[in-house]
Amino acid sequence: MNRRFSFSKLIAVALLGVATAGCQPQQPKFLNPRGEAQNQYIAEATRIEYPDECVPSLDDVTNAIAPLSLDNPDPKEEWLLSLDEVRQMALENSKVLRQLSGVNFGANGVSGTPTLLLASPNAAMTVWDPAIIESNPTAGVQAALSAFDAVWSSSASWQQADIPLNYNVISRSQYASHTDTGNFQTTLSKTVATGGNVYTSAGFGYEDSNAGSRQWQSAWTGYLEAGFTQPLFRGAGVEYNRIAGPNGSMGVSNGVVIARINTDVALVDFEMGVRNTLQDIEETYWNLYFAYRNLNAAVAGYESALLSWRNVKGQSGAGRVQGTAQYVAQAEKNYHTFKVSAQEAQNNLYKTEQLLRYMIGIAPTDGRLIKPTDEPTVARVRYIWEEIVAEGLARAPELRKQKWIVKRRELELIAQRNFLKPQVDLEGNYRFHGLGHDLIRNSSAPTSAAWSLTHDRHQNWGLGIRSSITLGFRREMAAVRNAELALARERAILQEQELELVHNLSDLYRDVERNYHLIEDYLSVLRAARKQVEAVNASFQLNKTTLYEVLQAQQELADAETRYYRTVIDYNLAIVNLNYRKGSLLEYNGVTLAEGPWANKAYFDAWRRARERDAGRYVNYAFTSPQVVSRGPYPQIQGTDPTVSAPYPIAANTVVEEGVAPTQLNSSALPPYQAGADNQLPGIFQVN
Repeated sequence: MNRRFSFSKLIAVALLGVATAGCQPQQPKFLNPRGEAQNQYIAEATRIEYPDECVPSLDDVTNAIAPLSLDNPDPKEEWLLSLDEVRQMALENSKVLRQLSGVNFGANGVSGTPTLLLASPNAAMTVWDPAIIESNPTAGVQAALSAFDAVWSSSASWQQADIPLNYNVISRSQYASHTDTGNFQTTLSKTVATGGNVYTSAGFGYEDSNAGSRQWQSAWTGYLEAGFTQPLFRGAGVEYNRIAGPNGSMGVSNGVVIARINTDVALVDFEMGVRNTLQDIEETYWNLYFAYRNLNAAVAGYESALLSWRNVKGQSGAGRVQGTAQYVAQAEKNYHTFKVSAQEAQNNLYKTEQLLRYMIGIAPTDGRLIKPTDEPTVARVRYIWEEIVAEGLARAPELRKQKWIVKRRELELIAQRNFLKPQVDLEGNYRFHGLGHDLIRNSSAPTSAAWSLTHDRHQNWGLGIRSSITLGFRREMAAVRNAELALARERAILQEQELELVHNLSDLYRDVERNYHLIEDYLSVLRAARKQVEAVNASFQLNKTTLYEVLQAQQELADAETRYYRTVIDYNLAIVNLNYRKGSLLEYNGVTLAEGPWANKAYFDAWRRARERDAGRYVNYAFTSPQVVSRGPYPQIQGTDPTVSAPYPIAANTVVEEGVAPTQLNSSALPPYQAGADNQLPGIFQVN
């Protein structure tokens, strides 16, 4: 009884321990723990780490110095650059085409910084993009051509079999099957442009067997075979195979023509990237020119305000009427207002100059300050409306890209219609057989397999037709309908793009005329403002007007000068934008695109292939030639051979009227901007 009671108590204690522990996981117990678990335990599965990369930084990144600012206003030297020089340096440094995405040149100065490469690097255009599309191993031109490459395949094997047989060894001498076999086979096959496949194959086999009914215990067999498979309806023809490829499937076209069109689309995208870069370069260059002009106007206003303040303070010290406390306060306020404007203009100049450096592809600051040397044109440029519309419809890269897409959809529709045809294939083959005790030894004897094979004793041939027809053609009809809808969509987009282009050209055509007339008007305003300042200053000295009118006239003069040069820049940018939209901006800037040089081995191989074609026999494939896909090279310079590049600064449909530009103010009233030591930047303005 006592033992039973003690055992029951022990079970109760154990159950109580399990209940108190619950379902929580328990760590196991180990003998001889060393206490080093914390060195082997990793408490996290993922963490932010730094990649092991070895891309060196550019010298313009590592050698950049502190930027020019209001506290650091003086550059070490001036860097005089023309627009052509800026253009050339920018294109030479533009393996990645930079764009001023996120930057706005507004009336109050430049705002924003370029962010495209940091925010969306995959959206950036590079000089490698067309080549990447061209060399795509799955969808490029060479990948599409590889479907027609010859394929050489071979196999060789050797086997031995020793199988016991259920024979009576007394009545039969053979009680096991012993066989040695060897096989070698090689095949050369090629897919042809018509969609068929031709092949030639050869093989040899060896067999050593103890079977009693054989002529020779060991024997060699051989064969030579040639054959073909040619689709007659679905998948047949040069046109279909160039569009869809011999491995094309329903809804997917990856032939060489489609691959080439993809390359052409990539080339248009690259052209648009270069065009956008050139537009940003020219816009930044002329805005930098305006920044200098705006700073000059602000400095002139600042100096005039400072002179007025000193004059009023001098009048106040002499106790004259023009030196009242009100006039002194107004003059001081006007001075500080012009000081703020001058500082803003100076900061805006630094920022615009840095943007131009970004477009060139150099360090943001290197101790030099870029100064434009080119003057914007103020000569009137007349565009002939009908010609710029015709040129825009023919040259705009957006339309050319869309036309390639429309052409691709047309070809895809042709390929999809091919699937409505039945699958009917013509097949044929011819084979020579050989048999002998030896393979090639004693090849002149009939016991040699090589002799038997080459003496054309045993042949067989075959010819047949294999067909497969889908009843209903539901999937095929859906594919055709889908291709037709896609084609209709792209054609409608092209028509709407042309309509939008004409609207854009209309606006830009109007902007060119508007800005030219504004140049004349603001030049008149500037002359009048200059005269007003002189007249008001003279009246103030005679106590015939108030200081407020003097200060107001000074402000209006600064504003008139700023508006005049802003209009001049807008006029030049309107010309740039019009050429941009009608597709002639590259020609306007004297820039043409061409493929870079290849390796010398590529030229060697190309010349070798050309000599091979020259020595070969010409075969006319006109009966299966596909439709026209391309109209030939695009002439980048209008009116010239497309293979010749030459600068052509003004489009052919423009008329420049020399001598009708607004008359400039004389040098004593408004000296034109000269990039040199006469236009040093002001530092922080101080009152002496």
